[in-house]
Amino acid sequence: MPPKRTWTAAPTRREFTLTLFALTVFVLSYNLEATLGLAGVRPQKLSSSYLLSIGLGTKDPGFDEDGRRPKQWRDKLEDMIVGDWEWREGEVSGEGRGHPTSSGKGRYAMLYDFGGKQHHGRARDLGDRGVSLSTGVTVQDQFVRWGNEVPQTKFVAHTPGFSILENVVAVNGTLFVVADDWAKVPQLGDIASSSSDASRPPQIRDWHMLTSRDANIWFGPYAAKIHGTSWMQLGSAESQDAYTLFSLFRTQASLASSGSVISHRSVHNKHGLPSSAAAHTSDVPAPLRLVFPRIPTFSTPSVLPPGDQDPKVHPLPRERAYTGVHPLLAKAVFPTVGMWFEEDWKDLADMHVPFLLERVVVADRGAAERGRDTWAAPRAFSEPISVSDEEKAGLAKRAEGGSIAGAPAWAAPLVALPAPQDWWAPARSALLRYLHVTDDDATSAGGFWGRQERKPVVTFVSMRDMPAGAGPRLSAGDEDKLVQGLRRMERDGALEAVHVVRGNGSVPALEWTERMGAFAKSSIVLGSYGPQLADSVFMRAPVAESVSSAASGKTADAAKVVPPLLMEFFPPGVFVREQQFAMETLGMDYIAWWNGRKFSSGDLPSVIPPTVAGDQHVPLDVDAVLQAVRKEAARRHS
Repeated sequence: MPPKRTWTAAPTRREFTLTLFALTVFVLSYNLEATLGLAGVRPQKLSSSYLLSIGLGTKDPGFDEDGRRPKQWRDKLEDMIVGDWEWREGEVSGEGRGHPTSSGKGRYAMLYDFGGKQHHGRARDLGDRGVSLSTGVTVQDQFVRWGNEVPQTKFVAHTPGFSILENVVAVNGTLFVVADDWAKVPQLGDIASSSSDASRPPQIRDWHMLTSRDANIWFGPYAAKIHGTSWMQLGSAESQDAYTLFSLFRTQASLASSGSVISHRSVHNKHGLPSSAAAHTSDVPAPLRLVFPRIPTFSTPSVLPPGDQDPKVHPLPRERAYTGVHPLLAKAVFPTVGMWFEEDWKDLADMHVPFLLERVVVADRGAAERGRDTWAAPRAFSEPISVSDEEKAGLAKRAEGGSIAGAPAWAAPLVALPAPQDWWAPARSALLRYLHVTDDDATSAGGFWGRQERKPVVTFVSMRDMPAGAGPRLSAGDEDKLVQGLRRMERDGALEAVHVVRGNGSVPALEWTERMGAFAKSSIVLGSYGPQLADSVFMRAPVAESVSSAASGKTADAAKVVPPLLMEFFPPGVFVREQQFAMETLGMDYIAWWNGRKFSSGDLPSVIPPTVAGDQHVPLDVDAVLQAVRKEAARRHS
């Protein structure tokens, strides 16, 4: 009888052979791809997709050289996200539309935008496409090597305080004008002001003028380039007003005046700089950035949580600095505009390299105030913008002493620079598209004669709930009586609708949208004097309409549509022209009130600034105002 085996007994030859065989099979199977390669199997047969198809491969295949997964591993989701396009070695992959662009050579090396070589139809080139995936700038375009020929600064348009310049160099926070003949360019004091005192001309650290020879020594042979049009509003937050966007847009509109204007998409010389070339009005580029070099992003400091509080708790929100432009308004009208503040400007200065700004629209209220007497003087620079006879007549009318006297500083470009009659229409149209409002909302279809005017919409700007120091306001009793009277006119059918909005434009997004929608639909706006009425510029512009007779098939000129109206309430003995000048510029009606006495545009009082600042109460004869509103509403409905 054989001896009994225990588990500690030595393995037999059979057991040892089975164990060795199992380990060999395991090692070979675990390293199957390497094993088959040693056996002479072709590499193409070793792909994980092939092994998976025969039930042997399970390893993640990774990514191909073009950054995508192998075709056998792709699904609909990946095709939707990444795209389905062909790639060949030595090319930059297209951005989903299948337009590869050669890389590593010439202009198309390291592209920011793809498809630069593609030939598009004329329709694709309409309008200013800006920096996008199909048009824009390359890495090489960001760098300008001018050698010994530093580009000279060109003044496209100028009046004291408001200028359009091309080829301005910024170094260490200082802006440089390069010109060999200083007699043909405006003085720096007419362009800008000192950063420390807006009443004085700029210091050397703010603006400086060089000849091209000196500029070559100072700057060297190259610079970084800031493309497109930059709007630059100089001055501190305390010097801004509610017409920042309005005045900058008006200055920009002079590029669309009759005659030759220069587009940043015009022919470029060997340095990549714009050259003089006639351009159509539609070629005037939209701004790409709005720069406030002397205004910080926030007006309040960052407050850290107490030491005993959780450090991950979000700090209190900070207040944005006042720029004169509501953040939502800039995004609605110019959605591609980037906002630069003091911190951003300091970043450029700290880089200690020259930056070439392709085109700059500069606004400085201090310079405008100092040069008030020369707003309408002939231009001192070469190649002035050509002005049509109609524009000359408008400039002459605005240059009359009575029109300039007491005009705000931001009005300089409206007095001195030509512009098309409908220059404000693009800005208003952009806002209406954002609000999903059309001018047809003010008319109603129906009737044998086509579209007919609706009843007027009235908006009252209330300052009751505004914080202390926000501005003048009606007494609570007068405001209640005025609103009740307007509501009664609405119920009686004299008005289409009555809106009551808060005065300060710095309100939450939803309330701001409702507020701007009320202005855009209104025919009459009322409120106590102050910047809270500045959004009245978005009221419906006056237009001449015609109606067609279906019976005769002829077109007869209808009566001209009565312009929108702004009623502004002043304390007796006080009058300023900010709102009146804006309304006059846009062809809108204006009435000022001293209690129960009204003044129209033809008989306005002299400018008398207020002597009392703050929340003064404005007395008002509410019955007289309601009677005037009823009369003006009837005119706009007849």
